[in-house]
Amino acid sequence: MKSIDHNFLLPQNDKRRNHFRKGAVVIIPLVCLILTLAIIGELLKQTSIELNQLKKSQHNLQAIWLSEAAVQRTVNRLTEDLTYSGETWQISPQEIGGPYPGEVVIEIDRDLIQDPSMILIRTKASYPAKAIERVRVIREWPVQLSNTAIENNSPSQ
Repeated sequence: MKSIDHNFLLPQNDKRRNHFRKGAVVIIPLVCLILTLAIIGELLKQTSIELNQLKKSQHNLQAIWLSEAAVQRTVNRLTEDLTYSGETWQISPQEIGGPYPGEVVIEIDRDLIQDPSMILIRTKASYPAKAIERVRVIREWPVQLSNTAIENNSPSQ
């Protein structure tokens, strides 16, 4: 028995349609794959952006904490010595409890405010200290010195 060639029996237009269907079977999944990869790529890009924003937010919060700690440090130093004029405070990662070191520049301005019992404490906190993408927080606090501390440090007459 001879086998019958079904393509021979089909008109020419039907043969072309059959080839088109075979091509569509390959192209449709390929287009779906490309769209899926594009969506995944955008999701990864968005996730990366959000992680960078989270890291900067954490660095900003750490710099704020360092700045506030520097004011407390300055007040403690001033209670011991009213001539304290500031410093550059280097904080190691172990002291911070994080992966990076911090740095705070403490400045005391006695001339900006006319009242001799008032000083201005200025802190410039940087975290991570030496990184290119560090966060710097600059804060100023006017501080009222106690009268007994001023009298004890004033020159005798």
